[in-house]
Amino acid sequence: MFNIPRKFRGIKRFEQVLHVLTKYELGHYLERAGLKKKSLRLRRGMTRPVELRLIFEELGGSFVKLGQLLSLRPDLIPKEFCDELSKLQDEVEPFHYEEVEHVISYELKKPISKLFKSFEKKPLASASIGQVHVARLKNNKKVAVKVMRPGIRALVQTDLEILEYLSRVFKHHMKQKIVDPEEIFAEFKRYSENELDFLKEAANIKVFSNNFKSQPKVIIPEVYSELTTQKVITMGFIEGVELRKLMQKPEHYPSANRKEVAQLVVQSIFQQIFIDGFFHADPHPGNIVVCNAGTGKSSIGFIDFGIVGRLSNELKEKLGLLFINLISRDVHGVVSSLISLNMVDSIVDVEELQKDIRDALGGYYDTAIDKVDFADLFFRSIRVAKKHRIKLPADMVLLGKAMVTLQGVCLALDPEFNIVHESKPFISRLVKKKTSPSYVLKRLARETGRFAEFVQSLPDESQKIYGTFQKADVALDSINADIQGLTRELRVEGGRIVMGMIIAALLIGASMTYSTEPGLGKLFIALAFCILVYLIASIVGGNFRRKASSLQ
Repeated sequence: MFNIPRKFRGIKRFEQVLHVLTKYELGHYLERAGLKKKSLRLRRGMTRPVELRLIFEELGGSFVKLGQLLSLRPDLIPKEFCDELSKLQDEVEPFHYEEVEHVISYELKKPISKLFKSFEKKPLASASIGQVHVARLKNNKKVAVKVMRPGIRALVQTDLEILEYLSRVFKHHMKQKIVDPEEIFAEFKRYSENELDFLKEAANIKVFSNNFKSQPKVIIPEVYSELTTQKVITMGFIEGVELRKLMQKPEHYPSANRKEVAQLVVQSIFQQIFIDGFFHADPHPGNIVVCNAGTGKSSIGFIDFGIVGRLSNELKEKLGLLFINLISRDVHGVVSSLISLNMVDSIVDVEELQKDIRDALGGYYDTAIDKVDFADLFFRSIRVAKKHRIKLPADMVLLGKAMVTLQGVCLALDPEFNIVHESKPFISRLVKKKTSPSYVLKRLARETGRFAEFVQSLPDESQKIYGTFQKADVALDSINADIQGLTRELRVEGGRIVMGMIIAALLIGASMTYSTEPGLGKLFIALAFCILVYLIASIVGGNFRRKASSLQ
C-alpha cells in the first residue's frame, strides 16, 4: 500500500503515520510525493483545523509536541489552526513504578530509599516525555521529581527522522511559499532535543529563580542539582491550585481575588519580557499555579520551563519601541522599528508596507489606547508580515503569542482587564531607562569603546587592505602576463596555420602545372619544401624553448 524508504529504523511507525494521514484525506499529498499508490476511492479534500488536531492526537508522542509548538506560531500557520492546536493535551498513560525506580537509581547512583524520605508511587502528572512524582527529601522538604520516560529518546529520534523526511518531501511537492515545512521541522527539532535534556530545563529554572529572587509573590521552584541529571530533575513542590482549575470552576474558590491574580500574572510576564529579556513562552493556565487562592494574599508559581524566549538588550529595547508604536498607531514608527530589527528586506515596497500597516491599524485610530485589543492587533500585524514576506524572529513571535495567551488568561479572570493599560508602567520604565543619564552614559561609553576599537584597529586594517591591494596587483600582473603569453602563442600558431595553407596551395599548383610546365611545377615543389622545413624547425624550436623555461 505504501512506498516506504528502507532507511528508516521505525518502519512500522512510518507506516502508522502514513495510514493516519490517509485516513484524514491527506492521501493525495502522499500520492504526489510517491509515498502511496494510486487509489480510486481516495477523495481529495482539505484538512481542517479540527482534523489536523485529531491527526496529531492519534499519532501522539512527538506529533502532539509538534502541534503544541505550532499553536504558538501564528506566523507559520493560520490563526484558526493555532487556536485548535492549542487544545492539544500532552497526557498519556503513566509508565510503571518499577521503571521509575530503575531510571532514578541508575541516574542518581543510589536506590530511591537512600535518596528520599518518601516517594509517591502514583504520578501526579504523566506526559509523553516524562512523568512527575511527589516526594520528600530526607530533611522533609516536599519536592516534585520529573522522570524521563524509558526509551523516549529512541522514539523521538524515530519521529524526527520521519518528520524530517516528510518535511523535505512536502516542500518539494507542495510548491507553495507561505509555509516552509523544513523551517518548521528545524525549530521543532531544536525544542525536542532541548526537552530530552532536563539539565537545560534546570538551567532555565535557575535563571528565572535569580530574576525573581526579590519578588515574594512570584514563586519559581528551587532546583536540587545533586538530584538532577539529563533524565531526572528534582525541584521544589509549589503548593496551590492550577490556574486552569481556578478559571474553569471559580465557584470552588469563591474567596480568591481573581483581579489580583490577573495583575500578578501580567506583571510577572512583563518583567520577564521588558526587564529580564528571558520569558516563559507558554504561560497557559496549566503552567501557572495559584498559591493561597482563598486567603486574599495570593501568589503565583510557574512550572514547566521547556519553552522559553530570550531577548538581547538591544532586541528588548527595539521590541519595546515597536510595541509603543503599535499601540499608539504610529505607522512610520512601526516601519522604522521593523527596519531597525532587520526584518524588512531591501526588496520590500516600503510605501505598500506602510499602506497595509495603516489599513491594519485603521480600526484603532479613533479608539482610546486602553481599549485596544492587543490580540487582534497582534494577528493583524502577523497578516501584514506574511503578505510582505517579512521574516519574524522566532523569539519575537513567541513573545507576541505569550502576550496573546496572557491577555486571554487575564480576561477570563477579570473581564475588565486591559493588557495595554497594565503594560504602561513597564513601557514607561523602559523609555525612562533609555533616556536616563546612566543609560546614555553607558551607551556613549559603549559606542566610544567601539569607535576607539575602530581607530585602534585602523592601522592594522589599513595594512590588511594595502596587502590585499598588493596581492591584487600581483594577481593582475600575473593575469596580464598570461594574457600576453597567450596572445603570442595565438600569433605563432596563426602563422603556422597560414604557412600550412601556403604549402598545401603550392603542392596543389605543382600537381596542376607539372605536366604542362615542369619547371614551374618544380619551383612550386621547391618552395613548398623550404616552407615545410622552416615550419618544422619553428615547431621543434618552440617546444625546446618551452621545456627549457619549465626546467628553470
